Amino acid sequence: MAYILRTVYTGCVCEKKKMHTVKANRKGAPRAVRVNPTTENQKKINERRAEENLRWRLNANFSRRDLHLVLHYADKNRSFSQCLEDLKLFLRKLRKRCKAKSMPLTYICVTETKRMTNIHHHIILKKIPMDLIQDCWDEIVGNGGVSVRPLDNRGNHAKLANYLIKESRSTLKRYQELGKRGKRYTCSQGMIIPEPVYERIEADHW
Repeated sequence: MAYILRTVYTGCVCEKKKMHTVKANRKGAPRAVRVNPTTENQKKINERRAEENLRWRLNANFSRRDLHLVLHYADKNRSFSQCLEDLKLFLRKLRKRCKAKSMPLTYICVTETKRMTNIHHHIILKKIPMDLIQDCWDEIVGNGGVSVRPLDNRGNHAKLANYLIKESRSTLKRYQELGKRGKRYTCSQGMIIPEPVYERIEADHW
């Protein structure tokens, strides 16, 4: 029997995970019979992978005093499709203004659409002036609001990644209702994308 050691370097955090996989069997050993997971099992696997990838990107690209924004709506009747267009327009406006000031725009966005709350957008953003953010959002919704919380210096944003992925569940359901295949989150281009390194280790040498 052999194990796989997965190592991922993300910012100041190094994650190591010990995993067993049929692909790590010794040469010549028969392959295990492939069993298709149930739909619910696959959902859990997909969500775990999404959370891992989001956590790695947060840790690698964002640090102390970067921003966790929430863009709010006063209009409770604004449609899901319109809110998605609002977010695209907001990012387009913000990107243009940042470019004019020679400031890079690095972000990760998650839209929350729980039935009992107004639709709102979570955005993790490299620190930029708040007046740029507020002006862009005001131009789109007029009477909306922006709340902000700076990131702390812990370096490992696992709790934030877990929270955002949970919030994205409702959004995936809304996409399904529209017959569309949506994403849990969207990212800016040019971000650091951590790549795991896999190492095979025999069980008696672990």
